[in-house]
Amino acid sequence: MSGTYYKHVLAAVDLAEDNRKVIEKAVDRARSNGAKLSVIYVDVDLKDLYTEMIDIDIDNVQDQVIAEAKEKLETFLAPIDFPIEKKLVICGDLCERVNQAVREYQVDLLVCGHRQTFWSLLTSSARQLMNTVPCDLLVVPLPK
Repeated sequence: MSGTYYKHVLAAVDLAEDNRKVIEKAVDRARSNGAKLSVIYVDVDLKDLYTEMIDIDIDNVQDQVIAEAKEKLETFLAPIDFPIEKKLVICGDLCERVNQAVREYQVDLLVCGHRQTFWSLLTSSARQLMNTVPCDLLVVPLPK
């Protein structure tokens, strides 16, 4: 990897405790390259789930979900001893939103986790990102 220097590292996390490994790897890569570090958490867009007419204010509920996720992300990142450039909490399709952030913030290394389970063979977010992300990708194996 000699000659490769990253300028902006983005860690994609799901706020589960095992994602601390993802943050640690991202901090390590950012620190060793003198790069900026950003973190993204992508939640489900409730409008995609509720396609029928229902008697709730989806926008209000979505705002609450985002506010709670931002709070959880702040708590999750509190022990990190490294400056974080951007803390992104976004709703929508994971691959679409991560790719959008990679382009918008000129990220050149994406760090994400991958759970090594039977179901991940069918629904792996890391695999989807591998096929779409326009930058280097570091996949961190997470415990089963």
